[in-house]
Amino acid sequence: MISIIIPYHNVAKAFDQAIISLLDQTNQNFELLLIDNNSTDQSKDIAIKFASKDLRIKLLSETQQGVVFAANTGMRAAKGEFIARMDADDVAHPERLKRQLNHLNSNPDIAISAAQVNYKTNNHELSDFSHFVKWSNNLTSWNDIYQNRFVEFPVVNPTLMFRRSLLNEVGYLKEGGFPEDYEWFLRVIDKGFKIEKLPLPLLDWHDSSSRLTRTDPRYQSDAFFRIKTEYLTKHLKNINQTKVWIWGAGKLGLKRSQLLLNHGIEILGYIDIKKGKQLNGFSCVHFEDIQIETQPFIISYITNRNKRDEVRSFLVSKGYQEGKNYIIAG
Repeated sequence: MISIIIPYHNVAKAFDQAIISLLDQTNQNFELLLIDNNSTDQSKDIAIKFASKDLRIKLLSETQQGVVFAANTGMRAAKGEFIARMDADDVAHPERLKRQLNHLNSNPDIAISAAQVNYKTNNHELSDFSHFVKWSNNLTSWNDIYQNRFVEFPVVNPTLMFRRSLLNEVGYLKEGGFPEDYEWFLRVIDKGFKIEKLPLPLLDWHDSSSRLTRTDPRYQSDAFFRIKTEYLTKHLKNINQTKVWIWGAGKLGLKRSQLLLNHGIEILGYIDIKKGKQLNGFSCVHFEDIQIETQPFIISYITNRNKRDEVRSFLVSKGYQEGKNYIIAG
């Protein structure tokens, strides 16, 4: 019924716990595909040990280095009607498979089931990802996920479960200078498919200094903004909004919004909190002076978490509707 895909590379310290958490699931109707991606520690030995005791475990290898290639190898080999993703250092809660399978079967209009996570780390000197987890966990409905798709990746990739047939419609992960999971997520939505998140934690998401989101340049902020701009501009053209105002005239807002120009979007001007601010080549208005008649479509590039909600509230008070008159993209 379910194919669980776990690519792995040098995860010996946590691998046992991840595998056991899946073997202890209340739903036992699955195959577990473990894809070795050139491990040099004891990870492969651990996989062999478990596979020798449980015929549901299938061992694969991918010599081309990268989670894109290893995950795609697993998905192409999957036999299940449904595919579940997980990372090799995370822990699934006992009812994860059962609840997500029921979620999809009970909601045929939903293409992907995600879940909330518990944030775990043994290194408290790391910059904290818990603020991201709190934000993500609060976005459960399709509407919330959709409206926040250009802010950040609003679902945690190793919680995903989806029908294998979705791959025929959307395709596999793509390799490039961008976060492959976020690009695939945006592609899914661009193709018209819906995602919903169960409002309960079904995975312990483990953070470490070796996590790709910390070490690989493809997962840095600039890479996120480059790929989101491609899908954002495609959406703007689809809704006939190719002339926009940008909220956020600071250095980062200017830098990131200028990417729009490379995709045929015209920036009519900027909105800022400072009165009388001047910008070379662009109009700049104070946020209190905006009107839906003169600034009919706004994209906010404000990245501060608290300020983001203030921008939303202010725009609503001025008669703007999210998705129709404004988009949050920072």
